Amino acid sequence: MLIMGLEEDYQQALQFVKDIDFTKSRDTSKGFETNIRYLGGLLAANDLRPNRILVEKAIEVTELTLLPLFVDSTTPSGRKVKVPYTYMDLNRNAPEISRTINLAEFGTYTMEFTRLSQVTGDNRYKALADDLTNAAIEQPTRMPGLFPTSWTVKPFAPVNTSTITIAGGGDSFYEYLIKNYILQSKENDDLLHIWQDSVESIENYMLSPTAQDPRIQYVAMISNSTVYYSSQELICFWPGNILLGITQTEDRTKQQKYKKFADTFFASCIETWKKTKTDVAPESWSWTPQDDKLETRLNKLFENTLNVKKASTSSKKERKRAVERTFKIENAIYDLRPETLESVFYYYRLTGDKRYQDLAWKLYLGIERYAKTNAGFTRIDNVDQVPARVQDFQESFFFAETLKYLYLIFADKDCISLNDYVFNTEAHPFKLPQPISYQ
Repeated sequence: MLIMGLEEDYQQALQFVKDIDFTKSRDTSKGFETNIRYLGGLLAANDLRPNRILVEKAIEVTELTLLPLFVDSTTPSGRKVKVPYTYMDLNRNAPEISRTINLAEFGTYTMEFTRLSQVTGDNRYKALADDLTNAAIEQPTRMPGLFPTSWTVKPFAPVNTSTITIAGGGDSFYEYLIKNYILQSKENDDLLHIWQDSVESIENYMLSPTAQDPRIQYVAMISNSTVYYSSQELICFWPGNILLGITQTEDRTKQQKYKKFADTFFASCIETWKKTKTDVAPESWSWTPQDDKLETRLNKLFENTLNVKKASTSSKKERKRAVERTFKIENAIYDLRPETLESVFYYYRLTGDKRYQDLAWKLYLGIERYAKTNAGFTRIDNVDQVPARVQDFQESFFFAETLKYLYLIFADKDCISLNDYVFNTEAHPFKLPQPISYQ
């Protein structure tokens, strides 16, 4: 609302925020979502227009719903660390006890807690999140910079048989490494280095050229020593994240290598939009790899214990489509997700190339044509079916992320400049303590 100058709506929303009671909830509260949406939104709104109400509510939601999730734990090496549970029962004022938490859930407190400390002057929040991240990245891993998705709370340790993926369950942990490095004014070089390790490991151990067109390369995932040639729209924020990280990488050779990787990654994400009947990407897809080079590299890491899961095309119709395109749709819905458009935003802002505005408009037209209803936008049931059926469900992140990135692609580049702001995973802009210059 503030970004678009919707003053009357903002004033109504501010009054609504003032009246929220964070001690009551009909359902349990998920820490991850509360953090990125409530706390992130409050902090960003305050950064756009400072208001004591917003700061007070940010402190309140943190103290009442987030900090109580954190409990004492230790790593296998004996390091003491506070680790969060996933869900908070506000009616009992206690967390729901669980054995595990995923990487993205515990790794996505860093930006919000850092910014809260910067705004309030209370370093407890930043110190808590930093200590947790440091405890995580100290754990041994076979692929530098990449970690299993599932972790036990007590002790705080990775479940090594769980999935290694940069999609759901892991995505925002990696996203925040470089973004928090920027938000913290580059004070912690470990964040930059572990982010660089993760980018290089994705390219070396997860990137897979397709059999139909080796120029199109998707990112696989690994679970319990098994390679799955399967991917999701959720990973398509990565090309933009890599472009952002390049601005913080001084080594020219690495810059060029990362840019080439980002471009390959980006083109492959766009491919999943271009090659459906609606021109909209599916939720997930699989593919047939060009060769077994990926398994060969991984087998060296996993001591020849690797299994391989390859995409199958069982029906005649599917086999025909497999010839026509490089992927097989696994989950055909489009859930109004922002990730590809997020990368388009970074490509446009960091290159200034107006072709990315044209691309964004083309992607939007597919969404408008098939997802728009009389009362908003909704989930598409099958992106490879025309006329498209819809499911009567609209995610809030469609406004917070998808439409915001679209708006900013066409707004003046000084509107939420990347010189002054860094976005959290819900696309809420946090003001940098010190401006930087790369846009």
